[in-house]
Amino acid sequence: MSEIIEHFKKIASLPHCSYKAEKLKEHIIVYAKACGFDVQVDAYENILASKGTPRICLQAHYDMVCIGHTEAMELVFEGDILSAKDATLGADNGMGMAIIFTCMQKFANLEVLFTSNEEVGLIGASQLQLQLQSSYLLNLDGEQEDEIYVGCAGGVDIVASREFTCKSLPKESLFFEISVDGFIGGHSGVDIDKDIPSAIKVLVAELLQHKNMELISLEGGQMRNSIPKSAKAIIATGQDFSLMDARVRKCQIADPKQEALKDGAVVLLALNAIHQGVRVFDKEFQIPSISANIGKIRQDGTKIIIDVNVRAMSDDDLLQASFECMSLFRLAGFSVEQEQMHAAWKPQIGTFTKLVQEQMQKTYDGIALRAIHAGLECGVLIQTQQKKIEAVSIGPTIRFPHSTKEECDLASVARIFQIVEQIIKKVG
Repeated sequence: MSEIIEHFKKIASLPHCSYKAEKLKEHIIVYAKACGFDVQVDAYENILASKGTPRICLQAHYDMVCIGHTEAMELVFEGDILSAKDATLGADNGMGMAIIFTCMQKFANLEVLFTSNEEVGLIGASQLQLQLQSSYLLNLDGEQEDEIYVGCAGGVDIVASREFTCKSLPKESLFFEISVDGFIGGHSGVDIDKDIPSAIKVLVAELLQHKNMELISLEGGQMRNSIPKSAKAIIATGQDFSLMDARVRKCQIADPKQEALKDGAVVLLALNAIHQGVRVFDKEFQIPSISANIGKIRQDGTKIIIDVNVRAMSDDDLLQASFECMSLFRLAGFSVEQEQMHAAWKPQIGTFTKLVQEQMQKTYDGIALRAIHAGLECGVLIQTQQKKIEAVSIGPTIRFPHSTKEECDLASVARIFQIVEQIIKKVG
């Protein structure tokens, strides 16, 4: 276990936000070669390393969601709980990587795959240009130790943008900054059914209650796949006012000729009309079936850009839900694009799945095969391979991923590592 912790400390010390993981990529390559692995890297910065005659490939992604002070991460150990001070921890998927690193020292016949930019749309996995030797893929991106994942939601990012014209304001206008913050945030997939409030939705609801105001700017959220923790707006009005659930302060505008967004209320109405959270619940798997998350709003001059992450457990539902979201934005005068679409992973139970289940049952009673309402790379990785691949996903318990409250249960890490060792030995 101490080896795993030391590997994780090294991973956490290297910058590896999505699109900015070059130093960690180089560390993986150097480490793999030092362990005697042959290494390949493709044009999308995926890393495939193999040693001996492998029958199983261990897989994790090497980017992380960066929220808070991740540039100089301070790890916090409290008993069996590991977190980071005022930052996302990156146990998603750094702890899976640390388990793989430790296995690389122990086994003579093994294949490992580290994929890039998973957190921004499974980019590396969906564009993988490398072919596995192994027929079995064990993904270590699961986030609940006593669950086996054999299916996951498909997802797509909806990016809506509109350039607004401006209108002049009366000279006597007063300017206010209105903000909501301190929300807990969370993962837009696994946490979307936990009634976590969205700061963007709360702010919009508050603003819509105030009729006599003009919108100047609006921004909120940090990542498309995170539930927003904060949001703020600057508005103009002719009188003092207060809002019940928001912080309001009078502010000065640098340009005394500051203009408001003409039809700015349209933005608020569109955001208010989007159903944030779970739209349909899957009673069989006891997980959300369709969901949407308004992840981020940003403004460039008079142009407003809104990112919405849509997920569904079937490809047909994903297409329908994304089309409905795009239609709403188009009615509000926005241009709309789809980015980073990936298909749902449909469960296919085979020999390897049963082997993993057998090993997991030795530690966890009554363990079941499950699907997850989040993006796992297994489905898209299978599609990149010329031969048939069977994939399963497991992992240690990680709570509140994609938020500054993220924490990892270290006792679960030890148990999952022992199970991974046994699976590798059984596969041979």
